[in-house]
Amino acid sequence: MKKLAIVLILMLITPSTIKAQPQKEEYLLTFSGYLGIGDVLTFGNYTLTVEDILTSPRTGIANTVLFKLRDNIVFNESEFSLQEGQEYQYKDVKIKLVVITLEDNPRALIRIYSKAVDVFYGDAHERSIFRYGPIKFMVLEIKNGTFLARYEKKGEVDYRYFGTGYYHWNELSIYVENITNKTVRLKIKAPKYAQYAIIRGAEIAIEKVDFGEVEIGSPFKLTITLRNVGNKNARFISVYLYSKEQIQEEQTQTLLPTITIPQFESSLPFAAYRESPIKYLEVLAPGEEKTVAFTLISSKNLKENVYPLYIRIEYQDEDGAKKSKEVQVGIPVEDRIRPKVIIEEFKIIPPIVQPDSNFTVRIKLRNIGNSVAKHVRVRVTGEKPEEEKQTAYPYFPSGGEAAQQEVDIFPIRKQSLLYFSEVNTTAEGKLYFKIKQVQRGIYPLYVTITYEDENGVVYKEETMFGVEVSAYPLLDLYIGNIWESGGKYNFEVYVVNEGKDVARGVTLDVTSKQLELFPIGQRYVGSIAGLDYDSVNFQILNKTIPKGEYVIHAKVYYKDEKGQEKTFEKDLVIRIPETLSYSERKPYEYYIGGGIILLFIIILLWRRKSVE
Repeated sequence: MKKLAIVLILMLITPSTIKAQPQKEEYLLTFSGYLGIGDVLTFGNYTLTVEDILTSPRTGIANTVLFKLRDNIVFNESEFSLQEGQEYQYKDVKIKLVVITLEDNPRALIRIYSKAVDVFYGDAHERSIFRYGPIKFMVLEIKNGTFLARYEKKGEVDYRYFGTGYYHWNELSIYVENITNKTVRLKIKAPKYAQYAIIRGAEIAIEKVDFGEVEIGSPFKLTITLRNVGNKNARFISVYLYSKEQIQEEQTQTLLPTITIPQFESSLPFAAYRESPIKYLEVLAPGEEKTVAFTLISSKNLKENVYPLYIRIEYQDEDGAKKSKEVQVGIPVEDRIRPKVIIEEFKIIPPIVQPDSNFTVRIKLRNIGNSVAKHVRVRVTGEKPEEEKQTAYPYFPSGGEAAQQEVDIFPIRKQSLLYFSEVNTTAEGKLYFKIKQVQRGIYPLYVTITYEDENGVVYKEETMFGVEVSAYPLLDLYIGNIWESGGKYNFEVYVVNEGKDVARGVTLDVTSKQLELFPIGQRYVGSIAGLDYDSVNFQILNKTIPKGEYVIHAKVYYKDEKGQEKTFEKDLVIRIPETLSYSERKPYEYYIGGGIILLFIIILLWRRKSVE
């Protein structure tokens, strides 16, 4: 009878004992989320890096992730790979790969578990608070064999009622042993590493999209502001626009959107590109912000509506990992009855202007609106319009000299305005300008168009064009002075730069079949500025030179404004005015005369000595 009583007691207490005992090596969730190539996750003493996401050679589907785990205490690094559903254990942590998604921008769902540590074991009362790292657990109310608990972590709050038993709630392990009217006997466990931080590497965010007012059949500009919110440089950034049909409601919605690679076309369903459909940026540093602009023109066949437009960005981080981002915006298109005058053609004649020269500007206008434009004025000037020259703080202007703008282009005949009483379809005209003696470069011309509609409403358009100025050297050769010295003729060769840019590294080589010249070979002249000259002297060594004309051949080597080697050669004529000849005996005559004079001096000295 006593044995039976003992067996019954053991049967009653055994189930509750088993229920109360958790696993010996219990692991609790530390992190769950998506990581891409190059992303870094730090937790506790560890740093986990997603190095690559590999695709299967058979199916072409990403199924393996290559990781690197660094133990920051012992400075040890280990690399490992996981497939979906596999896990890797190191010391007190487990890393599990759940799923891989988004083939063109692969990301992996990762879960990290760390060993459970005891936070509290004992009796808790109402308003009892327990903290572990960023986790806060509070017993709010005890009533009717249950209690209400509040969980808080980094601003996230959750509530739940508990009875006796073993529970997993958020990342906590909670065992409720007993509940009375005033106390709860419980045991709380938390993951050893409850705090983590994701370092995204290079990550570009679209900060702002501006497109202003879009009218049917009118050009418009769309600007996109990008910012690198990561901590590494983003490289080889491409931004492009495309449209696609909206997803039908009956289609299956997934957790993450499906990204399709767009087809590159010259136009969108509701607009056409007026420039390149793709914009490129070389580098975007962490925290740096840049803006790209697209110029488009909407179709004339549209109706008033909001049209979808997708903005897609593709880039790489410093490790070569490819990333992408896509944003959808709606473009509202309006239909308004109004004129719209644009510059269809702005032509500089000649296309490349020389310094200190005149040029012509031919302008062709087109009215792309749906009503007549009246009193159309086109003003072209080398100076910024007044509105643009105003500063943001007019009451605190900068120095007077800094506020003045030096104008390099000015109109001829003091005429810089075209006027048309009305423009229904097209109109064109010419203006004439002169540019100063300036250096090579591109100089701006500011164009302001003002016009009115049939109701007298004034419209204004402003734009800017560049005038390319490119000077070049233009060399020529001339014979300069000719003179006789020491019984020999000398002459000089002028190297003249008739162009308006510097000729660099000028070298002159002069030869002749009729004359023996000195010096021989190439003579270095140096640089000759535009509209300047230099000269080189030569001597004729011939013993007898009859009167007449003699031809010499001169060749010049130099470098132009682009650093390219150039040559120029020319035959020059030397005119000898009188025959010049000298004999080999002439030096002996000087010697004999000198000897006679010396003998005469000796005789005088001898006679003076004898007299004394």
